[in-house]
Amino acid sequence: MTGLFNELENLDVALLIEYGVAEADKPAALAAYKRYKDNPVAVRLLHGYYAELPDAREEPAVDCKIVAEKQGAVLAVVQTPGHAYLYLVADEQVLYLDALAAGVEDASILNHFDFDNIDEFRKTVGDNPDTLPSLDSVEQDAATCVACGVGVGEHHMLGCPVEQCPWCDGQLSGCNCRFDQLGVAGIETEEQLDRFEELLEAKGRIPFKAEHNPSYPTAGDDPAPFDHEEK
Repeated sequence: MTGLFNELENLDVALLIEYGVAEADKPAALAAYKRYKDNPVAVRLLHGYYAELPDAREEPAVDCKIVAEKQGAVLAVVQTPGHAYLYLVADEQVLYLDALAAGVEDASILNHFDFDNIDEFRKTVGDNPDTLPSLDSVEQDAATCVACGVGVGEHHMLGCPVEQCPWCDGQLSGCNCRFDQLGVAGIETEEQLDRFEELLEAKGRIPFKAEHNPSYPTAGDDPAPFDHEEK
């Protein structure tokens, strides 16, 4: 399903450029799109930009920049010939934040990416997109979970299929321990999920290690691990 989603999103970007960009600007827009068409984060970013142009400015996106990345969420910038726009890309969703020069005001977003406040963000990031690395220049970190994006030593996002079970050392999303600990046949409610998370924290979650990745080569293609009963 993830592959199909990305393919459809790619088609949407091409159509949005075809019908939403001035003829004279199409070569620049298409060049940027072709550069990033195999990068899922960049494709979502471009789709979000062209689907709802900020301030109704019909400018071509000429580059995609990265500000910060943590736990599968990316703080990114769409650069046009005259402007730079901040976006949050997470969970296959794209949220427009503001112009790069305005910075990020949402405290929860700042804290997630380890910025104490907007002043620190402005001091660290600045307002010139040319100083930021392009998304295609940032390689996948081998020490990053392929499924949820956490780094070595960090706890996985709950439900990540790479996380190991602290009770049996197996795959947490595939073993029976979650059901055994709750005394149920399946996790069906938010209350059960919250209770399992409490039990998991009390037992001690196993943090991510780089060597965990090779055992999960198809991250993202499996169904949600806590949404079904064990057969």
